[in-house]
Amino acid sequence: MLNIFGLQICTADFLWTIISFFLFMFLLNKILFKPVLKLMDERKARIDADLENGKQARAALKENEAQLAQELAQTGADARGVINSARSEAEKAKGEVLDAAHAQAEKLHRGVREHVKAKEEAAESEIDDSMPELVAILSDKLLGSEAANDKELIAECIKDSAQ
Repeated sequence: MLNIFGLQICTADFLWTIISFFLFMFLLNKILFKPVLKLMDERKARIDADLENGKQARAALKENEAQLAQELAQTGADARGVINSARSEAEKAKGEVLDAAHAQAEKLHRGVREHVKAKEEAAESEIDDSMPELVAILSDKLLGSEAANDKELIAECIKDSAQ
């Protein structure tokens, strides 16, 4: 038995307590601490890997968004090009249709003018042909029957006055 600072300690009990304590610590270390630490290290590694995967996914998402925005801009530019092309083709077709319509209208107008001129000439010719008779009838009515006999003279006078 030991007497330390007025305490009486049994050496055998003291040794068994120290051996039990170290044995208990060894068993706790083997059975509890090392598996728990290993489990925590694995969990930390898994969390770190998941965080890295998340960063990579976020970077890929940003890259995909940028690529999508670029493709969208390109598609918009292509669509505007197609629309502008369609407009220019429509304007060209409109111009062609208007030109054809103007040409046809001009042709019809020319035909109508020629027809009117021909009718006018025919009417003038008819009037010129029937003028001596009309003058003879008129003079017959105004002067009596003497003037009706001079149809040839009247026709000559009309021709002279027309020239």
